[in-house]
Amino acid sequence: MKGLKGFMAGVFIIGLMASPLLAGEGGYEDYTIKKGDTLWDITGERLSDSFLWPKVWKENPGIKNPDLIYPGQKIRIPLYLMQKQVELPPPAAGTTEPGPSYEKIEISPRQPFVVKADLMAASGFISREIPSVGKVAATPTGRTIIGRDDIVYLSINDGGVPAEGSRFYTLRSYGEVKHPKTGETLGNLVEITGVVKVLGKEAGYLKATVEKSFTDIEVGENIDRYYPIESFPLLKGKALDVHGTIVEARHLRLLNGMYDLVYIDRGTLDGVKPGRSFTILSGESPHRPIGRAHVISAGKTTAVAMVTTSEIEINRGDYF
Repeated sequence: MKGLKGFMAGVFIIGLMASPLLAGEGGYEDYTIKKGDTLWDITGERLSDSFLWPKVWKENPGIKNPDLIYPGQKIRIPLYLMQKQVELPPPAAGTTEPGPSYEKIEISPRQPFVVKADLMAASGFISREIPSVGKVAATPTGRTIIGRDDIVYLSINDGGVPAEGSRFYTLRSYGEVKHPKTGETLGNLVEITGVVKVLGKEAGYLKATVEKSFTDIEVGENIDRYYPIESFPLLKGKALDVHGTIVEARHLRLLNGMYDLVYIDRGTLDGVKPGRSFTILSGESPHRPIGRAHVISAGKTTAVAMVTTSEIEINRGDYF
């Protein structure tokens, strides 16, 4: 038991304070939240898998909002989720009956969170002009809302006929984005709603199938040429050495928390690159740290970031 306590005490250095006692009968480990902790970080450090945070949340009914946990708050982590290499002691010597057998549990090292290509595509971008090489013109059934595996008809602006198997992104514009502090128009918020693949010609249109739909696709949406996007691991990268403002959020959400996507007013021309991280400060007084975010894609003057830590809701006008 001494070895186990020593091992666990070493782990507690990062981000959380542990109770010295384990809830043996209930099978839980007790923790006291420290400033800056999130369920995402705690499960990543303690369970080697940040995506287990919903299971920890479920075991703590006192937490109404998983984005909002507070210093001094007590939580418990089920021991069955503990992804550690554990070697239990053998049965005590001199017993007349054989004790249970024990075996070493081998656990793979924690893998970094991977930003999937589909997430980066669906996050969209802010653009001065809405890209377009054509439109989703109609559907064979007359439906106006379509999804994966549905058939659509496309019209191309220049009247060209792309080869069978060609792909296009479908795009939706949410309107102009104005800077929350200066009032300057930064461009249009454009979201990629899906991917369509050309099957051939029919009824005077290009016939295509919806290969991917990140959200509902609507007749009348623009289409743009397809370009490959690669997934990448979200590591603890270098912090941004520039300052800027959160100017908008995906779907124009007013309040945002962990794992939501936000747009910032700095891009590659400012040295912003995917993987870079930054601390979010409250735009309202007192101007204190309220979260962190990682850049997942960047244009010349704007970029998209994922909120990875949020003490309170993130709003337009908060800055870094």
